[in-house]
Amino acid sequence: MMQDRNSKNVGYPSQFAIFLGLTGGGLIISVILSAVIVLMMAGKIPASEDALLQPQYYNLVMVLQVVTTFFIFFIPTYFYSLICYRKPFIFLGYNFHFNYRQVFIIIAILFLTFPLSGALGELNKILPIPEHWATRFKAWETSRAAQEAALIQINSFSKYIISMVVIAFLPALFEETFFRAGLQNLFTRWFKGPWIAIIVTSIIFSLIHISYYGFLVRFALGFILGLVYYYSGSIWLNILFHFLFNGLQVTALYAFSISKIPGKKDIETNFPMWMGALALILIIYLFMYFIKVSKAEKLKHTEEDNIETDDFTNWNTS
Repeated sequence: MMQDRNSKNVGYPSQFAIFLGLTGGGLIISVILSAVIVLMMAGKIPASEDALLQPQYYNLVMVLQVVTTFFIFFIPTYFYSLICYRKPFIFLGYNFHFNYRQVFIIIAILFLTFPLSGALGELNKILPIPEHWATRFKAWETSRAAQEAALIQINSFSKYIISMVVIAFLPALFEETFFRAGLQNLFTRWFKGPWIAIIVTSIIFSLIHISYYGFLVRFALGFILGLVYYYSGSIWLNILFHFLFNGLQVTALYAFSISKIPGKKDIETNFPMWMGALALILIIYLFMYFIKVSKAEKLKHTEEDNIETDDFTNWNTS
């Protein structure tokens, strides 16, 4: 049975335990550092989390966003790969083994995700759930919306640039490293195939955002990103996709803000179900072409990364 020569032969259950332990450690460090940063920048710990939503705490919130996502998502994944693999960045997929056709295809898929997301959001709203659940989920949604409004106060060009870095690029970098390069990568080897790995990772990716009414949207986004990573083998394509997805929404918010247009500023809304269904069909067609192009591209680079095969089903999964 073929093996990944980059592996240090740590069993997959042990790898998962290491990954979870490091993530927990990263969470603890982020909480401690956040408290220190709040004391340094604000002079005191705010009476409640809602106090941080005030405009005077904008810079503080930006710094906290970077610190928490860095230590919760990026640092644990990097040290996990360092412990379990000889060349961590090769394991994570930090390579440029893709071509311009793959880039154009994922950009086309990206634009189709907006009508698909809009339709899935509408579907999420009409799914029957107990009334007391609906009341609780709506309260969570209101709280999350208030936090997002505080985080994305884009009323100047300088704040737009800051948001493109802090809200669009860095979350794309850190989250894709954690969910696709780390978690999905581990699950794909452990489960001897991509599908369970992609589905489980997409569920976790959606749950971590704590939004019932956005669950299907983020699950679909996670599933698309999972396919991009598995078939391309390059995390940079995922980061590009995720960054553009976030960046388009940040840009839309900025455009609405400076134009003083009232109403909800969300480019995922107001798409009928039939448009979402059509978008899904086109996405499937584009993925068929993406898979074909990606397989040809990966054949050029298999030996360069010291990996005998990219077929995870042939790897030792003890």
